[in-house]
Amino acid sequence: MEKLDILFEDRDLLVAVKPEGVDSEASRGLEPDMVNLVRSHLAETGGTREMPYVGVIQRLDRPVRGIMVFAKNPGTAAALSKDLREHRFHKSYRAILCGQPKEKAGGFTDWITQKPGENLAVICKKTDPGAKECRLSYKLLRKKFLKGEQISEVEIELLTGRHHQIRAQFSSRGLPLMGDRKYNPAYAEVPPRGLCGTEEMGQHLCLTACALSFVHPRTRKRMHFEITPLFQL
Repeated sequence: MEKLDILFEDRDLLVAVKPEGVDSEASRGLEPDMVNLVRSHLAETGGTREMPYVGVIQRLDRPVRGIMVFAKNPGTAAALSKDLREHRFHKSYRAILCGQPKEKAGGFTDWITQKPGENLAVICKKTDPGAKECRLSYKLLRKKFLKGEQISEVEIELLTGRHHQIRAQFSSRGLPLMGDRKYNPAYAEVPPRGLCGTEEMGQHLCLTACALSFVHPRTRKRMHFEITPLFQL
């Protein structure tokens, strides 16, 4: 079983690092997921036979490594969820792109929808059925040529929390993420072409939810957590 990497814990909430390849929510399969990992930890440390409460506040895609916060009671879950809906959470990501943005810093605003019957986000028109606004800002940190290909590392602030938002928005601009098997055209070939098929980082989705900050519902203190991405330029 995966070992839970805990960054903070008190009587109200727990902050932990989700490994890549682990589901954010409870899954039906035999593989570990974050809810059951947290629940097992609470059962072991709480000394009770009752099923511990675990409230999932924000979610990460299965292949994404990153920081998550879990509520230990319904009151904390309600307060944190309200802050998340009202954009009081600060969420920062690091990604490695295939290509380089034209500007050193900027932002994307699009409308996004889910492709029917598929776990796939599509950039669409505002008037399309199910369209939701998605916004982010980014800053170019580093760039380099590697084996003749331009790649770059960016820091991303997520301003809305749509499903696959970062991956879909960058891919729609010809800047797919390294290791993204859903939105990077390099993976349509077998074996994948270029760096995606030859570099170690091309075997992983190079996207990390590396910083998270929010106000603690009980103490009202600002909580801030950071981790280092697995891959950097």
